[in-house]
Amino acid sequence: MKTIKILITFVLTITLTGAMAQENKQVLKTKVTKTYNFKKDGKTIPYRVTVYKTAKSKVMLQESDKEKLNQSRKTVPQQVTKLIYVDNDLYSDYDKYIVLRYTQDANDSFELKPTERGFKVIVDKKNVEYIFGEGLYFVNNADRDFFFVDEFDTI
Repeated sequence: MKTIKILITFVLTITLTGAMAQENKQVLKTKVTKTYNFKKDGKTIPYRVTVYKTAKSKVMLQESDKEKLNQSRKTVPQQVTKLIYVDNDLYSDYDKYIVLRYTQDANDSFELKPTERGFKVIVDKKNVEYIFGEGLYFVNNADRDFFFVDEFDTI
């Protein structure tokens, strides 16, 4: 009985390992840190924004290149998760984590712009603004459907 259990466990392990190895996915991870300033009560307050990006996409090959050695890839949308960490050394009340999730097309861009009250995240002409002390603000309600947003304080 013990031998059968070991044999079944071994076969399952080999099968699952083989199935996972055949998965055609590409994962891209990056980290960018920038320093900005905002004004409050006449004071200029510096803060750092660190953006951790994880982009996952399936690897799809061109049908016309089938059976070739070096095949061209199809352009497929990526599932992007951006963890945005806002760090202020002077006031811990402004330390926040914001998680943005969206589907990225091949030719859109991610841009972080400082504003007078915080910063703005722009992706493919859709934007969300983070206002210090107030939280997230969507300029256009249609953009709310593009982003999946989570916001939480640091501990």
